[in-house]
Order: sequence, then C-alpha cells, then structure tokens
Amino acid sequence: MNLAKLTASIILITGLAGCATELPTLKDGESIVNLHEQVGDEMLARRLDTQRAENLTYFKVSPGAHTMEVGVVTKGYQESQHRCVATLSYDNFLPNERYTLMESSAGKEVKIELMDSKGNTLAQTDKMPCL
Repeated sequence: MNLAKLTASIILITGLAGCATELPTLKDGESIVNLHEQVGDEMLARRLDTQRAENLTYFKVSPGAHTMEVGVVTKGYQESQHRCVATLSYDNFLPNERYTLMESSAGKEVKIELMDSKGNTLAQTDKMPCL
C-alpha cells in the first residue's frame, strides 16, 4: 500500500512540475519562435540578432527581419556527440504569431527550418557539417 502511495505522489509531483514551467509573456505585437529538435538531439537558442538569447528554448521576436543563432548537439554512433552552430535569417516576421525552428540531422549534417503556425516552411539552412 505504501508503494502505491509513493508512486502516486511521484507521478503527481512530476505532473505539477511540468505545469509549473512558465510560458513566455509576450508584449502586444511580439511573436515567439519555439525550438523543436529531432528525438535524441539538443537545440539551444544562442543569439537573436546581435544579442544573447534571453531563454534557451525560444526566441521572442518583433515584426520585421531577424537573425537567429542556435547550437545543436547530435548523438552519433556509440553515443558520440557532434556539435554545430546554425544561423538562420528571416525578413518577414509578423506580429502575434507562433513560429517553430525545426532541426533534423543525418549523421554529421544538420538542417534547420523555420515554420509558421500553419506548417509552411519560411526559411531554411543548407545542410551543415558538425564537428
């Protein structure tokens, strides 16, 4: 009986911790660019234009042109890791919109795509080699 209570408590605490993750507060006219990496890889926001990113998991952008820099770590053969930095520019961010940076990798090459909320590809990088 105690094991069942412990298990239930752990599940409840884990669930509440996930709910406690604060969603970004956006000013009117700002948009958000979420990061979405391939399973097993990691992608972190590094720079927006010339400034360090405020958060590692998304960018807040105003309407217009912006350049985003992300760091990507891919896992390879026998848990080896490959690291790379990708830069993507887009000139037409709209206000009050949701965007996603999608990462995909194959071996030591990585590709990043910027998608709008309807799933349209707006910009993409060429395949980049990672070290």
